[in-house]
Amino acid sequence: MNDRKGIRFVFLISIWTSIIWGCQEPVQEGPFAISTGTMGCVLERLTEEAYDEFQFQGVSQDGQWVSIGWSNGEDEEGRPIRGAYSLNLISGEKEVFQDPLNNSSSFSGDGSLMIGAHYIEDGTTDIIEYNRETGTVTSIAPDSTWDFLPSYSPDGVYILFNSYRSGNSELYLYDRITSSMRQLTHNDVYDANGEFSSDGSKVAFNRMIGQREGGGYNMDVYVLDLAGEERLLIDMETKEASYPSWAPDNETLVFSSDFESEPEQHNLYIRQPSGGVAKLTEGNWKDSYAYWARDGSYIYFNSDREGYTDVYRIAMDGMQCVQMR
Repeated sequence: MNDRKGIRFVFLISIWTSIIWGCQEPVQEGPFAISTGTMGCVLERLTEEAYDEFQFQGVSQDGQWVSIGWSNGEDEEGRPIRGAYSLNLISGEKEVFQDPLNNSSSFSGDGSLMIGAHYIEDGTTDIIEYNRETGTVTSIAPDSTWDFLPSYSPDGVYILFNSYRSGNSELYLYDRITSSMRQLTHNDVYDANGEFSSDGSKVAFNRMIGQREGGGYNMDVYVLDLAGEERLLIDMETKEASYPSWAPDNETLVFSSDFESEPEQHNLYIRQPSGGVAKLTEGNWKDSYAYWARDGSYIYFNSDREGYTDVYRIAMDGMQCVQMR
């Protein structure tokens, strides 16, 4: 079911503060620099190299690790220089990976496995599962086209991922028990960035309706169940709503949008069960790929606010950010 008459958002003034705070100098507490975000939220910067570092749904459920992929230009032969590591969120220490692991990954529920879309020799990506206990790697449903953004279902039975194998970007579900696979979405548009709710009952994803004059995309957020029934959840009209991630209540979402800014200048918003939307970040940058930690304690995201893409997190208290005191 493709319901374009779904719930339209109602924009709300921030439920946290009516004052937009300026960024303050970082304060070092623990392994990561802490500063005040532009909405008064406690903000931590987890990466700080002079090249792009990023995560995609890459936080372990115990809150101890985040999976980081990085990109640092090209070598003398013009080949991209990439790599990956897991960052210990308690100590700040890194667990560096070797090929073929060269991109951010998602963790299984018990943390023993990681699944990622890793770059291969021809420049496309294949889904690779890494066993952290044995060090073995397994290729999942290999294909000659791009596969990307895989993650586990909460019970570990399924792997949800995006692929161009049908000609368009669609969502697929791979059964780890039977090694079978089925296509979840069937559209002549771009469906991507799927994420399971923590109870495993539904998947949120974004759909690109089209490109906008002057740049940018028209994207909306949809939700579907495993039977394939879908409904429109966030309609930004001619703007973009993308990279949705579920809160622990399985009803609230964080997402990225250029609703109040120029194309490709995205901030993060919280979509409440009532349909209301409140802003979480504010600035002329791109905040994207938000991931709400399964215990609700942080929202992790990528941002180019310092020039390069880095990984940040905002401390959360329920559905509200923790304010700097």
